[in-house]
Amino acid sequence: MTKAKDSRKMSTKRYVIVGNEKFGLYYGWTEQSQADMDAQVARDHTVRLNDCRHVCRYYSKTGGITSLALHGPCGPNVKDCRIGAPAPSSLLSGVVNVYDCSADAVAAFARIEARDA
Repeated sequence: MTKAKDSRKMSTKRYVIVGNEKFGLYYGWTEQSQADMDAQVARDHTVRLNDCRHVCRYYSKTGGITSLALHGPCGPNVKDCRIGAPAPSSLLSGVVNVYDCSADAVAAFARIEARDA
């Protein structure tokens, strides 16, 4: 008896922070693999994100973008973060960086509500 392979593709949400050359940082998720996204960024400098949020201003443990990807918005000034409401889907152009987010960062972003300035 042979095992039948399941032909359905397992969809996995991959949460990332994307930096582009004009408007800064964005947070959202994609189903693209890391290799596929890397190839697309190298070729087209574009990325499509779902539930895309513009990261206007943020505070994290050490203040850098990699800290944001590891810890998410946090610390004593977290209430001063400005992170936009999620757009259902966004095509970002001029992409120069993509950072995978940890589970802690995803949870921290989920706690941040979009607000007016």
